Amino acid sequence: MNRAKIRDVTILVFIIALVTVLIIVSLPYLNSPRFVKFIEDIGPFGPLVIILFTAVSQIFAPLPGSPAIIVSLAVFGWYQTRFYAYIGSLISAAVSFHIARKYGRNWVRKLAGKNSMDEIDEFASVEGTEALIIGRLLGFPLYDYISYAAGLTTMPFKKYYFITIVFGGIANFGFMLLFKNLDFSTTKGFMIWYGSMLISFPVFVFLIKKYIRHKKIRKKR
Repeated sequence: MNRAKIRDVTILVFIIALVTVLIIVSLPYLNSPRFVKFIEDIGPFGPLVIILFTAVSQIFAPLPGSPAIIVSLAVFGWYQTRFYAYIGSLISAAVSFHIARKYGRNWVRKLAGKNSMDEIDEFASVEGTEALIIGRLLGFPLYDYISYAAGLTTMPFKKYYFITIVFGGIANFGFMLLFKNLDFSTTKGFMIWYGSMLISFPVFVFLIKKYIRHKKIRKKR
């Protein structure tokens, strides 16, 4: 393993540890009547902040969106959080696509980060309806990368966005059902969800990358 990969793994482990500590430490406050009342008093701006933070964190791919999701889960609950995250992801999907389509790889590299370009280029190399559908169903850890990658292909925006809305919605609905019985007002409920995400992320990334490799082999034949 080279130095760059060791550095990336170290940063990832640090972020995971930091978020875990933040969940444990902040959850009692986030669930307190005082904080909930504060969010309720700002009315529609609360959900709007969650939606916009989700969108921005996906447009600027290195920016983590976890803090907004953690706050939203504690205050609004699972169903509303999934809805807000879905709306935010649709906004980011449209913005990221148009940035890539209009400004090209240089701007994508600036916004997504240099280390992300390999994943983006890899997905863009297997452009097509099937690839995007699979990506939206299984590739949620790479959601922002797929949005940029699609913009670098020749796929029309209307087709791209229709697939994103439908199949991204199916994936979102699946996660709503999967965790619907968890109590996110408790540390245990939060940690079950968070731990499941940590386990499922590499699995989904592995599956989508395996599909991409298989698709490349088929194209060469």
